[in-house]
Amino acid sequence: MSDYPTLDAVIQSRDFARRVIQPADFVADTEAFVDVRLPQSAGKASYSFIGPGVSQNDDQTVNFTEPHGFQIGGASMGHGVVNNQHLHFTAEVLICTRGHWKVNIGEHAEQHLEIGPNTVFSAPNWVFRGFENIGSDDGWLFAVLGGDETGGIIWAPDVLRDAARTGLYLRSDYSLLDASNGEPPEDVVVPLDAELLAAVDTYSDEELAARMVRMDDLQWSENALLSGVLPGHATALAPVIGYGLTEDRRHRTPIGTPHGFSVEWLRIAPGASTGVHSHGHSQVLITGAGQWEIAVNRGDDSISANPAEGSVVSIPASAWRNLKNAGPTDATALVVCGSDQRAAIQWDPEIVAAAEELGWGHDAAGYLAPLALLGRPPQ
Repeated sequence: MSDYPTLDAVIQSRDFARRVIQPADFVADTEAFVDVRLPQSAGKASYSFIGPGVSQNDDQTVNFTEPHGFQIGGASMGHGVVNNQHLHFTAEVLICTRGHWKVNIGEHAEQHLEIGPNTVFSAPNWVFRGFENIGSDDGWLFAVLGGDETGGIIWAPDVLRDAARTGLYLRSDYSLLDASNGEPPEDVVVPLDAELLAAVDTYSDEELAARMVRMDDLQWSENALLSGVLPGHATALAPVIGYGLTEDRRHRTPIGTPHGFSVEWLRIAPGASTGVHSHGHSQVLITGAGQWEIAVNRGDDSISANPAEGSVVSIPASAWRNLKNAGPTDATALVVCGSDQRAAIQWDPEIVAAAEELGWGHDAAGYLAPLALLGRPPQ
């Protein structure tokens, strides 16, 4: 919004390079969890792009460690490979970008959902979940986790018992312990008993289905950003979780429960851009189809990158940014912002002035409105 104080967090080139995590920078961790030796889990790989996530491997590689208020990870698995039943204390949002998956819910996988490319599923806290690649090829999931501290995970009792037979245990601090060459250790996590399992939550099939958002479910708005009223800035937003960046007062989100972050789709027409803007939330873009050019800073300080499809790009709070489609077809990305509150966008003064010339501005709540309706009401 134009009446916010100037935000001038300048990103240095070296820092920006660390924030652009491309597929070539991804480091697979095949020893992240206690279940990796189970036959059905052989070959699963985990990734920690922003924050350590819930990995139980002390030797994991984390691409970028700066706290964001949320974390971004990933999983790649071949056909038939299973990630076993476990629960999270904070939000876990699964984003399928490749393949077809079955998400299993419940201690013994009593419930199932299927997700495919460009589907987002928010798994409820305190519910056992796992997933299996049911597609014909290797699949890929991104995961957004709530909080800078997730509290780790709890494994379903059968998983811990099966893992112990392979020699893998969890210490009391939830780090991995390999006891395959010696006597079973004493200070380890034991499977939950029936009394404790009763404290785990359950959801109906209908409640779970309401937490899955496919492309066909999206409500796109081409009037979601102030810059959209100007030539060269044809953009559209579609909320998935929370409201994120939208300045369209008529927008509605499919998932409104608090997560500690928002998730939305961004679409930009060929040659168009969002225009220079800033806001006070940490932000990550997961780039999808198209040729992206992401610029930060303004004027002589401006620097840019052209991340490949499937990259993870972090932009800090208060930094100026401009997101552009440099290709001949629509570009799409998922945008994650680190708050349940809608971001209050500060637009570059040139965009504000140009929009005002066309009769557009913001109302007192920060939504787009015709300036003709924002004056004093008739007497």
